[in-house]
Amino acid sequence: MTVELYHPGLRGVVVGETEISCLEGGLQYRGYCIYDLAEQASFCEVLHLLLYDELPSQDELADFRCILTEEAELPEQALWMFEQLPLHSQPLEAVRTGISLLAHFDPQPDDDFQQAAELQAVRLIARVPLLVAAWDRQRTGEPAATFDPDYGFAANLLMLLRGRTPTLLEERAMEAALIVSAEQEFNAAAYAARVAASTRSNLYSALLAGLSTVMGPASGGNLAQVMHLLQSAGRPGDVREWVADLPADRGLPGFGHPVYVDCDPRAAILERYCSELAGDRGQRELEETADAVERALWETRRLPPNVDWPLARLLHYLDVPGDLHMPVFVCARVAGWCAHAIEQARDGETIRPRARYRGAVDLPFTPLYERG
Repeated sequence: MTVELYHPGLRGVVVGETEISCLEGGLQYRGYCIYDLAEQASFCEVLHLLLYDELPSQDELADFRCILTEEAELPEQALWMFEQLPLHSQPLEAVRTGISLLAHFDPQPDDDFQQAAELQAVRLIARVPLLVAAWDRQRTGEPAATFDPDYGFAANLLMLLRGRTPTLLEERAMEAALIVSAEQEFNAAAYAARVAASTRSNLYSALLAGLSTVMGPASGGNLAQVMHLLQSAGRPGDVREWVADLPADRGLPGFGHPVYVDCDPRAAILERYCSELAGDRGQRELEETADAVERALWETRRLPPNVDWPLARLLHYLDVPGDLHMPVFVCARVAGWCAHAIEQARDGETIRPRARYRGAVDLPFTPLYERG
């Protein structure tokens, strides 16, 4: 059979339909503008929207938060095995192993995908932050922490990682960061999750496919490098010379996007919080340097910042260690991956593309005794 069309990396190819998010004209989650969600909703409301197709009522939100809190507990055996990981493990690798461990202790191991997936999604959303915090506390020697039902998801995540109650500004900034990080249509990781789910594998397998994909630097896993780039730029007055010395063919973490050519709406949302947090922390010069880098790269290369650029700074201002920036991002993106996996298993076919063969053909077979 001849395959006539070839699109490297599937660029520009529509490979499926979704009701979860739309990138046309910006970014929407199930029809709601990301600006409205980031400014007016809590992350728990957005979680409910992604998983159940609609924003919750007050009663529904209260019930959903109760369920999240109840599920925010790591099985004792899984936690013990997780704590045996070597301390030199990379955080995302540790989280990946932790999710695999959680799969063994799920109370619905043999249920049909559709019957189990929604409850498993809630468990994963509630427990992945605990894995991140457990790994971090293991290396610092501090005891494991738990969710506080009196606080929302964003505040709990900050308390797990820092051991102190956040200010209102810190909590709101983290809410916005989690909301804009939760979903991004058919990127490589989401599509990998959909491929796994299309085979009707369980939700843990789909989530692991997405996580394994986002760990690759070409998939956007550059958060850890963003702060290194910014700090290497020096002071605001040094930026133009620094940009001029950058190799023209060098990819820059935090800049450029395959879809958002002019402006990443997620970056625009987080910039305000970066400015407020920098002022609150007495780090205005760092923020001025970031602004100067943005202007210089746009003027010289027409490179817009993507969400990684302000997100890394925001987490830095929130005192989240640099190697935990990607795990925090994953805590948000779990919701999107789960939503995609559930949608694919419910509505889609098994994903089985074709390939264009470019190897040898019709070679004569030589018996072993005649070779060499």
